[in-house]
Amino acid sequence: MSAAQFAAYIERRLSLEDAIEVLGREEMQLRLRVNGAEMIAGLDNFYSAYARDPSQLDTIVHNFVATTLGLAPNREVDDFAELAGRIYPMLKPIELLVTVRERKLPMLAYRDFLAQLIITYVVDEPRSVTFINDDHLERWGVDVAQIHDQAIANLRRRTHDRIDYVTAGEGEQRLFIFNSGDGYDATRLLLSDVLATWARALPGNLVIGIPNRDFLIGFSDANAEILQRIAQQIQTDAVGREHGLTDQLFTLKAGEVREYEWE
Repeated sequence: MSAAQFAAYIERRLSLEDAIEVLGREEMQLRLRVNGAEMIAGLDNFYSAYARDPSQLDTIVHNFVATTLGLAPNREVDDFAELAGRIYPMLKPIELLVTVRERKLPMLAYRDFLAQLIITYVVDEPRSVTFINDDHLERWGVDVAQIHDQAIANLRRRTHDRIDYVTAGEGEQRLFIFNSGDGYDATRLLLSDVLATWARALPGNLVIGIPNRDFLIGFSDANAEILQRIAQQIQTDAVGREHGLTDQLFTLKAGEVREYEWE
């Protein structure tokens, strides 16, 4: 499909979404009403993804819908206490902030992190998430620090109660992996207490990779060959998998996550 055909196709597909109303289209921009809020959605990045691999059309449409629903303000809940238990942190590329500005949406609540990533905050919904923005903070009477503390506590509790990591190998070949598919696996990088447990079980330094949203791997740097091989796979997955994050490696120093520095 050409760019114009792709835009028309997306417009037709959105007619099947009850929560999204198409108000108009001008070239590669759609004017939408989502959750009662009007927004502008650009299609250029999604068309570029389609042009690279047309066979992924359905996945691209799904990602567009999920992103649109997630970024649109949710005006239904006014009481912070009602949803505090469903707030979680989520690591995202810093480029997401550009998308928010382009769509003329309220700015996301976020914290800077490492490696061109930010910590955003979401309300966990049955089939998606809603990103928390400045309008939410004002309406709820809370700040980012309060949201962050609540989100980390929820993620720690969720992980302890419902999510198990996988281990494989022994010694310098030992791997620790979160791959539950619940949407928060990479964000478990923020759980330094879990990482500290892994670090104590490994020779050398703990190295962590988060190539995409749904995968976190911890391993040792005691064997240079193993380190190089896993780092190369992380680099490949960061660009080739859905919801890619970064090929940067991380480690734990003095109880805090830091970017890993190669010797």
